[in-house]
Amino acid sequence: MLKVIAVNVVKEECAEQYLAIAKELVEKTNKFDKGCIKYELCKDIGDPLRFVMLEEWEDKGSLDAHFNAPHFVELIPKLGDCTQGPAEITLLEKAF
Repeated sequence: MLKVIAVNVVKEECAEQYLAIAKELVEKTNKFDKGCIKYELCKDIGDPLRFVMLEEWEDKGSLDAHFNAPHFVELIPKLGDCTQGPAEITLLEKAF
């Protein structure tokens, strides 16, 4: 199993737009992406402009396929337009 933590800080003027796009990405990923165990967006309690995507994938192949899924290819650039910089991505695997 592979876990991903993707952190984005959103431009204040784009917060509503970011949430609408992210909602579509989460819904389509959970519905269509084979090997997706969990894909959810969380908001930082201490910083309302900091969002964290928590993901669980069966394997690296499933995650790689997600990167090429039509909804990912379409929506990620739109999300990027709403952020203050590139996402901070952490890939994790279970140690034991």
